[in-house]
Order: sequence, then C-alpha cells, then structure tokens
Amino acid sequence: MAKSSGNGGKPWYQPGKWLANPAYWDDESVKARAGAPKRIQFIDCTISEGDDCVGHQLNWNTRLGVIERLDAIGVGEITLPSHATFSEERDMVKACRRLGVRTRLVAKGPGVKPPLKGDWRGAIDRHIDLGADVLSPIVKWDYADTLSDFSGKLTKQMVVDAIMESVAYMKQQNVRVVPWMVDSMRSPVDTACLFFKAMADAGADGVYVVDSRGNSAPLATRTFIGRVRAAVGDRCDVYVQHHNDLGVATANAMAAVEGGANWIDASVIGIGDRGGCVALEEAAALFEMYGIETGIKLDKLYELCRYVQTAYGIQLPPWKPIVGDNWNKEEGAGHQEGSADAESTIGIAPRVIGREFENVIGGKILFGRERSSAHTDDPVFLREIVRDLGLEVSEGQFQRILSRARAAVASNYQTHYLTFAEFEAICRGVVDAGRG
Repeated sequence: MAKSSGNGGKPWYQPGKWLANPAYWDDESVKARAGAPKRIQFIDCTISEGDDCVGHQLNWNTRLGVIERLDAIGVGEITLPSHATFSEERDMVKACRRLGVRTRLVAKGPGVKPPLKGDWRGAIDRHIDLGADVLSPIVKWDYADTLSDFSGKLTKQMVVDAIMESVAYMKQQNVRVVPWMVDSMRSPVDTACLFFKAMADAGADGVYVVDSRGNSAPLATRTFIGRVRAAVGDRCDVYVQHHNDLGVATANAMAAVEGGANWIDASVIGIGDRGGCVALEEAAALFEMYGIETGIKLDKLYELCRYVQTAYGIQLPPWKPIVGDNWNKEEGAGHQEGSADAESTIGIAPRVIGREFENVIGGKILFGRERSSAHTDDPVFLREIVRDLGLEVSEGQFQRILSRARAAVASNYQTHYLTFAEFEAICRGVVDAGRG
C-alpha cells in the first residue's frame, strides 16, 4: 500500500501531485493484488521497437542520444536494436561504455529452436561476444505447435529439454539471462508455466512473458502472470511485454504487476511495431500514482518524450496521454474547479511530469456553448473572467471583446484556442481603446 503521511490518511491523494481512485485501497482490491511488488523496474525497448515502427528508424547518433537520456531518467535495462548487424551492435555497446552509460544493455537473441541442432552454441557465443550485460534468447517454434498445444512432431518435453540445455550453457558464460517464449500469451497457461519453470530451474535470472500481438486483456493478464509467478518462484524476475494493438497495453501492464511481475517492457511514447507498446511515460506515472515505485524521474518524462518524438519525426494526436498538446489544457467552467491544484482536474498534476497546467478559451466558450444554465445563451463564464481581471466594461465593450476573441480563435488554424494571457490582451485592448 502507498504511504499516506501528511495527507490525512489518504494514500490515494497526494496534494499537488495526484488524485487516484480510492477504491484501489479497499480490502477487496488489496486482496486481489496481494502478489504485487512494491517496486518495479522498466526495461526500455524504444530503440528496439522503434526499428519495428515502419518508416521511423533512427541513425547511429540519435540512437545514442536516446540511450543517454534513458540512462539518465532511471530505466533498469535498455534493449539494443534488433535489426543492426553484429558489428554495429558491438560498436554500440562500446560507445555506450565510453559515454558512461550505467544502465544494463540487453542483446535480444539468439533464437533457440527445439530440438537443438547444428551449431546452436555458436549462435549463443556470437551474441555473448557483443558485450551486452543481458542476453535475452527467444525460444521459438511454429505457430501450429502453439495452436495444437504440441500434439504434433514437437513435444513439450522436447521444448523443456532444449530450454534446460541452452539456458544452462548461457549461464556458464557469466551473463544475465532472461529468455523469451514465442506466443507466450497465446499459449495455454499450463503449457507456458511448464516452459517458464524450466527456464527458472535451468538458472535463468528472469523469464520474459510477451503479449506480442496485443491480444490480452487486464483480467487475463493478471491471472496469467499470477500463474507464471507461482511457477518460477520469488527468486526469478518476471518481465512482461504488452503490445498496444487493442489500446489496453498500459492497463495490461498494471494488471501484470498486480499479478506479480516486477519488470515491465515499455517504450517512450509507446513507439513500436503495429499499434505500439506500453508507453513508458503513461505507465511510470500510473504506477507511481497507485503506490508502486519505479525509480523513474517523472519530472523529466515530458522532455524525454519530446526528444524521442522529434528524433523519430512522429506526429502525436493532441489527446495523447502525458505528452499530447492538449493533455495539460482545460477549457470551460465545468472543469475549472480545483484547477489551481491540477491533480483534481487531470488526475496527475502536469508539473509532476515536467509540464504546466493551462486554462484556455476556445469555441465552446466563445460561441455561446458555455452557459450558466439551460435558460440563457449568454457566455457567463467569459463575463466572470473579465471581472476577475478587475475590468469594468460596458455591454458594448464586452461584445467587442467577444467578437475579437471569436475572430482570433477562428483564424488560429493551429490551436483553435486562446490562452488566458491572449484573452487578457484583447480585453485590455478594448478597454484602452474606449478610454482613448
């Protein structure tokens, strides 16, 4: 549970920071997440999943720029690009060492296909030679084996044997090992737990559960991860990656932690293959709001997001959580109460993640749709703003203010709103003209 010092015994309310749903601390909710850790870490996949984002790959220097900023913000591990050549990836590890990057670097691979054949040790050795801190091999098979639950030529025992032998060999090389399993969350949970237990029994430092097609839901995730946690025990870390194909990746990440996961795979602005991944900025803010420590410097999130957005040349919808242009803005009297402490307006105060709250004036106020009641079309809210500025205006002056403000918004094709400072300038211009 989150601590509640200095807030009247309310862990769900941190004045000036955030206002969460108090039901999360009810006995029923606490019981449902009994296996959740108090602290989790992020493995960041921005430059790995960014390579999978069609048309938005980074160059060498910008990749290093992203890595430096991820290192500074407090992620636990960084996955290296998976579509680079071995020499490029090796050079990137060396460059990170020269730059003083302290965050563990993860080499994605090699592929391990049961039953083990040919020079499978050589494939592992090539990845170890990259010099990364963590090896993340992918245990893979044909999709038909997943659908048949290994009732064909490939048996479950063959998979277990391959896992045991390959993981044991990797651990002999003095490297941290966190294996993936292809189609994790499209497999029957008993089968997945059998394979993940084999990884843990072979000495893996963690197991990597992937919802690689974004087909899970929060309740399914919490149940699935709870079973995996029970299978691998407390000494083995549980990593979870959710894709966002159906728009529930961040919710699934929270459910994964409630089920016992202690590592969450995320990327800045959610960049990734197809519908993207868990967005680091969303998940970090959400976890902290609900009492789960992440080690992320929240006040640096917005700056990081804008850097990554510019680096990849991506346009974001204005309503994008945390980083969208409109996320820190509010228009209209109906949502202004408590806006001085913006956590009561948005849920988390924008300055917590490096932004400032902004009241704005747009069409629904200026064109008569912000009324004091159903009995008037008068823009009462605007009159209140004028009075709050300490201005006494005639009805004619107010109508000129209204006309000029409407014209300014209609001609502002980029934002379609006025800041309070811009509206004040219009008001004072009308008043000064009247005095002249």
